[in-house]
Amino acid sequence: MKRTLFFLFILFNLTVYAQFKHPVMLHTAQNLALVKSRVQSGEEHRSSAFLEMKKSNYVDASNDVKKSAYSKLIYPGKDGKLVYQPYTDKGDILPDFSNCGYMGGGVELPVLPVKITLKPGDFSKDDAPRIQQAIEKLSKEKPDKTGFRGAVLLKKGKYNIQQTINIGHSGIVLRGEGDEENGTLLIATKPEKYNLIRISSYSEPEILESSKQKITNQYVPSGSNKITVKDASKFKLGDAVIVERPSTKEWISYIGMDKIAPKWNRMSSLSEKEQEKARKEGRVSPDGKKHNITKQWEPGSKDLYFERVITGINGNEIILNVPLTNAFQEEFGGGWVYKYTIKDRVSQVGVENLRGISEFNKKVVKKDNYIGDYYADENHSILFIFVGISENIWLRNLTCMHFSGGYSLKPWSRYVTVQDCRYLDPVAVIAGGRRTAYGISGGQMCLIQRCYSSYCRHDMALGEAVAGPNAYVDNHGEMVLNTSEPHQRWSAGCLFDNCSLKGPVAYFNAVNRGNYGTGHGWAGAQMLFWNCKAPLTLLMTPPTAQNFSIGNYGTISTEEDKWATPEEIQIRIDKMNIVSETNFKYTGSPVVGDAYIESPDKYVKPQFLYYKQLWDRLGKDAVKLVTTKEQQKIIFKD
Repeated sequence: MKRTLFFLFILFNLTVYAQFKHPVMLHTAQNLALVKSRVQSGEEHRSSAFLEMKKSNYVDASNDVKKSAYSKLIYPGKDGKLVYQPYTDKGDILPDFSNCGYMGGGVELPVLPVKITLKPGDFSKDDAPRIQQAIEKLSKEKPDKTGFRGAVLLKKGKYNIQQTINIGHSGIVLRGEGDEENGTLLIATKPEKYNLIRISSYSEPEILESSKQKITNQYVPSGSNKITVKDASKFKLGDAVIVERPSTKEWISYIGMDKIAPKWNRMSSLSEKEQEKARKEGRVSPDGKKHNITKQWEPGSKDLYFERVITGINGNEIILNVPLTNAFQEEFGGGWVYKYTIKDRVSQVGVENLRGISEFNKKVVKKDNYIGDYYADENHSILFIFVGISENIWLRNLTCMHFSGGYSLKPWSRYVTVQDCRYLDPVAVIAGGRRTAYGISGGQMCLIQRCYSSYCRHDMALGEAVAGPNAYVDNHGEMVLNTSEPHQRWSAGCLFDNCSLKGPVAYFNAVNRGNYGTGHGWAGAQMLFWNCKAPLTLLMTPPTAQNFSIGNYGTISTEEDKWATPEEIQIRIDKMNIVSETNFKYTGSPVVGDAYIESPDKYVKPQFLYYKQLWDRLGKDAVKLVTTKEQQKIIFKD
C-alpha cells in the first residue's frame, strides 16, 4: 500500500509542468498623455474612473477562464468547496489566505459618524496641530460597544501639514471629502523627512514565559493549522498565542545563507571609525581599498512569529484560527507556542477619502536609462501612511503623490485592509529603499486590494522575515521600474492574486537575491502567484520550501508594453542569475525558474483564489461585502 501511494505521488508530480523611467518626471508629451489617460481622467467621478481603469488595465481573464481547468493543487470537491492537494509527501498544502483583511476577512468596512469637523485654514501655518488636537479630543470620548468613537472630518480644501499626524487611540477615523484634485488635500510642506500619517501604539508584545511550550511534531506542514505540544493544559480556547519558528544555525547553513557571496564597496565611503571596525571584523580586501558589506544570516535573526488564536484543543493537539505558512522541522529547531499580550494595541482605526501630497525641490533632477530626466529630491516627506503596532485597520479611497513611499504595514500590524488606493508620481532617487507603493514589512493577515501605482521600484513588496499569510488581490502597476516580490530574508506565505504589471522593468520575482543589499538571500517561501499578468514571473525553489506560479499569463505585446521584448526580459532574468548563481534563459514562456510552475499559458479556475477561499469559509454574502459589482460578475460566474 505504501509503495502504491509513493508511486502515485511521484506520478502526480511528474504530470505538473515545472521549469526546474515618470516618478514626477520632466514629462514628455507621451508620458503626460499616459498619466492623464490612465490615472487622472474623470477625477470628479472617482469610482467610475476607477472601474474604467480596471476594465482596461487590470487582469480580466473571464473569457480565458472558461477554457481553462482547475489547478492540480486546488480544485473543487463534490460539495463545491476547494480541495487542497499536498505538494510534498510530508503533507504541505497551499494555505487558506481568506483570513487576510479587516476583522479577518469578509467584513464590510464600517462608516463611522462624524463627531468633529475641521475646515481648511489659510495655509499660512501648520494645520497638523489642530488636526492632532481633534484626534486627541475624540480619543477622550468613551467608545461604543463595538470599539468605535467616531470620525474627524476634514472638509474639502488644502491643509498645510509640517509634522506627522499620529493616531494612537482606538476607534477613530480620519476622513476627507474625496481624494480627487478638488477634494481634501493634506500637503506635506516641510523640507524634511517625516511620515505624513502614523497609526500605531507604542507597546511591544509581552510574552507569558510560563506558558511557553515546545512543539513536539517532527514536522508541521506548511498550510496546516494544527500543532502538538507536550502539555496543552496551559492553554484554553480563545487564547492569543505566538507560534514561533526559530532560524537556527543548522537551518541557515542548510539553505546556504551563511555563505553569501561578498559585496565590495570603497573604503573611502567609510569614516575612520568604520574603517577600523571593518578591519577588526576581517571585511577588508587584501589591497585595503574595499570592504565587504555582505552580512551572513545570524541564528535568531530570521525567526518567524505567527500571531494566532486557539480555536480548538484535542488532547495535546492545538488547533489555530489561521494556517501556518511555513513548515516547522524538528531537525531545524522545531518551534514554540506561548501566550502574549500587547497592551493598548490600537484597533478599529481608518483613514479614508483624502489625498496626500508631498512638496519637493524641483531643481533636484537625475537621469534614468529608461525614463530619462526625473525629479529626485529626497529632503521631503518620505511616507504617506505608516501602520505600526495595531489591528483591524483600514485605508480606503486614498491617493498619495510625490512621496518616496506609499503605504507601509510594519511589524505587529495585522488584519489590515488597504482598498481602492493609488500611489502616483513618487519623488526619490531610483534606488534601494525607495519607491515602494504597498509594502508589507512585518504585518500579517493583511489584504491589499484593487490598488494602483505608477513609476515605482516595488509596486508590491514584502520585507524581512514577514510571517504570513498576506494577500495582494486585483492590483495593477504601470511604468514599473523593478520587481514586485518578497524583497529579502525569508518572508513566508503571500498570495499575489490577479495582479498585473507592465513597464520598463516589470516582473514578479521570488528568488535567491544573494548579495543584493547587504545579503538579501532567499527572499521568500510559499509565495503564490495566481492568475497574474506580467511579461515575466521568475521563481526559484528555496531549500526546505517552495514557490508557486499557477495560471500566470504573460503574453503582453510590445504595443501594450514596449519593453516586453525577449532581450529586455532576458536582462531581468540575468540580474537574478548573477546574484543567485543560476543560468535561467527566456524561451518565450512568461514563467521562468525551477519552482512549481503550472499552466503558464492560460488562466486557471477559480479566477480569484482569495475570494473563492473566502466564499468557502464564510459564504457568498461575505464575498459581496468586500468586492465590487464588476468583480462579482467574474467571481460568481466561475
